[in-house]
Amino acid sequence: QRNGIPSGREATTATAPPPQVDVKINDIVGNGISGVLYKWVNYGKGWRPRWFVLQDGVLSYYKIHGPDKIVVSQETEKGSKVIGEESHRIISRHRNSISYHSATRRKPFGEVHLKVSSIRESRSDDKRFSIFTGTKRLHLRAETRDDRVAWMEALQAVKDMFPRMSNSELMAPTDNVVVSTEKLRNRLMLEDISESAIQDSEQIMKSEFAELQKQLVLLKQKQWLLIETLRQLEVHVIEIR
Repeated sequence: QRNGIPSGREATTATAPPPQVDVKINDIVGNGISGVLYKWVNYGKGWRPRWFVLQDGVLSYYKIHGPDKIVVSQETEKGSKVIGEESHRIISRHRNSISYHSATRRKPFGEVHLKVSSIRESRSDDKRFSIFTGTKRLHLRAETRDDRVAWMEALQAVKDMFPRMSNSELMAPTDNVVVSTEKLRNRLMLEDISESAIQDSEQIMKSEFAELQKQLVLLKQKQWLLIETLRQLEVHVIEIR
């Protein structure tokens, strides 16, 4: 670390341990998580506070100062678990100052999809952690060590819902899948169906499966392209923020 700036070594430290398996995800995340985290912007601006919201597998963040700031209150964060004393102080300053409908229209300054991201904590600073989207790293710092633990636990719990697949796994060939018609043949033979009718039935079954297999391959290709597009969009959003 140099002058409070994240170093490369810290950005590649070990991941935080996953939450206990006997803890239900709703007990950790509930209907969403929100609160203040400090985001590293650049060497000129340093660490800047942002309001983060974790919901439906997406971590969104908003400015809380300047012309593009949002106002947070008990109404806007209704149903969410708020992390940190500073976050609660910010909410108390704007108690009931904005309607729920206005809150639902607020546009995030950036988004990170946890499904295609990895989460790492810093070993040298017990308040810091980072999120890597595949091509870009988001450096974050909590107010306290306990706040970081709470955020890491929630982020990891959500990420564990979306086990990451490699590109090779996504694009693995499926033409080696074999479909057996033995059970179908045996059942038809019990009904004294003719051999020609049995063979026709087997051929129909194989043709239907082949068509289904083609559709699955196309879906896998679309999924791979969607994930790659999502990664590029996240990189673009983070770079311009």
